[in-house]
Amino acid sequence: MAYTGQPTPSTVVNIGQIKVSDGKSVNVTVPANSGTVAGSFYVLDGFFGLAIESIAVADNTSGRTIALQIEQAEYITDQIDKTKAFVKGAALYFDPSKGLFTDDATVSGSFMVGRVSDAKSAESTIQFILYPQTGATKA
Repeated sequence: MAYTGQPTPSTVVNIGQIKVSDGKSVNVTVPANSGTVAGSFYVLDGFFGLAIESIAVADNTSGRTIALQIEQAEYITDQIDKTKAFVKGAALYFDPSKGLFTDDATVSGSFMVGRVSDAKSAESTIQFILYPQTGATKA
């Protein structure tokens, strides 16, 4: 910071705030006449993540904005296609038409979202590492 009597002349340039957030969530629009359940995963506005808020279908007649958590972290879920194996290390996909995770890369329209970090348990849950958001995630 410049001050009076500074031995070397300097100029102070105030730069406005550039950073908007830490990028751990993004605001997305839930399409009209559809809903969300807090704690469930969705693909909304091209982003894949965890819904932070529940929205009833009846309360969403014109599309509502919610925060979608997209933080690269390890998650646990039972929102899976229970007929699949989900072995540790397997690539993980999300099928938005069914709203379920799958380990099948051939599912049309699915998004590659991460990697299984703990295999399917007896309770039909998996743990996975969420990959960073990219534009080329469709299988």
